[in-house]
Amino acid sequence: MYSRRDQVQAHSFLVGRLVSAVLRVDPDSLDRPLRRTVVGLFGGTAVAGLVLVVILVVGLLSPGGGDAWREPGALIVAEDTGSRYVMVDGRLRPVLNYASARLLLGAAPKVATVESADLAGMPQGGPVGIMGAPDTLPTAGGAPRAWTVCSMSTPDGPAVALALTADGQQIPTADGALLVRTPNGTTHLAWRDRRMRITAGWVPTALGLDPGTAVRVTESWLNALPAAPDLGSPKVQRGGDGPVIAGRPTTNGLLIQVPEAVVGDRFYLVQPGGLLPVSATVAALLVADPASTEPPRQVTGSALAASTMLPALDWQNALPAEPPAALDLGGGAPCVRWAGEKAEVVVGPKVGGQPDPAVQGAVRDSRTADRVLVAPGAGLLVRTRPAPGVPGAGMYLVTDAGTKFPVASGDAAAALGQPADSAAPVPADLIALLPTGPVLDKIA
Repeated sequence: MYSRRDQVQAHSFLVGRLVSAVLRVDPDSLDRPLRRTVVGLFGGTAVAGLVLVVILVVGLLSPGGGDAWREPGALIVAEDTGSRYVMVDGRLRPVLNYASARLLLGAAPKVATVESADLAGMPQGGPVGIMGAPDTLPTAGGAPRAWTVCSMSTPDGPAVALALTADGQQIPTADGALLVRTPNGTTHLAWRDRRMRITAGWVPTALGLDPGTAVRVTESWLNALPAAPDLGSPKVQRGGDGPVIAGRPTTNGLLIQVPEAVVGDRFYLVQPGGLLPVSATVAALLVADPASTEPPRQVTGSALAASTMLPALDWQNALPAEPPAALDLGGGAPCVRWAGEKAEVVVGPKVGGQPDPAVQGAVRDSRTADRVLVAPGAGLLVRTRPAPGVPGAGMYLVTDAGTKFPVASGDAAAALGQPADSAAPVPADLIALLPTGPVLDKIA
């Protein structure tokens, strides 16, 4: 007689055989048919429970909901509309732009995303912030920037384009010189890192340049180059007896030429008290000057042994030592490139297109560039470089949108994430090429 336990075990065995026969090809396999299902169920339940515990712990340590957005220093963003608010005196105040939020909160704000339904019952106030302030701020520091000012032609006459990039691609001009003419009719010689105003019509021809090749540029383009002494009739004394040289009398203003086979000709100018060394460029100006009455006199170097030599004039060091060759633009555009502490005349690609449209809140004047191109990420904090007549106290935030914003103080710069001591020194004439936005100052 079988016991009840034996009967239950026999029934379970029979059921197991039937299940194995239905689920498996081999009903005599030693593995249980639902073992993987059971193990997966219990394993998945354990993992889900663990994840739930982790979420609970993170929520307790870093609460993201509830009243976290009410804390001071938070920038509140409505999840469904994207509207931005700050809490001021218990009221929600719409903030006009990101720069205003930082100037109001004093630093990079904690962003809290909240559903609009959670904000519905809060008292609200009027908008706060600086109208026209930037919504995107540049990253502090970064690679040095290159400022390139290029001349462009428009139906209305010459114009100027400014490009601000992390690294310039223009080709240096070496020693080539370029004649340029401004709308008011003045002609200048642009050479290397300087410009020289031409004060007499005969000067280009005296230097071996064709006056008809002068390129039309704007005053803004010209001001991007530092000024050097004018090119014209040298201010020297003419007339009166000079020393006797090689047995012949001389007069003040006479040019003495000493041919040299190796280093080239040397030139001296007879002046009261002795001979004044002059460069080949100054000699070319003296020869072509209508005020000169005598042609140059050639003598040997030994004939000058007994002559008194005067110190060379400092102003001629800013001029080319020799008349420079004309610069061939080769279909390109004349540009002035500032990289670091020095400018240089370079040849860039032709700049086309129409002048930039007016931007609301940005002020333009006669010095502003017609086109401003700022490479992404090239914005930065700048300060005016000290120069004669320029105190160098101005500080500006230049954005990727091509606008400069005066920064009122070092505290305001720090609130914008731009330490004042990181401001790059830039010549005032370059900063003036950018349209000007509103002043950025701390908001009380």
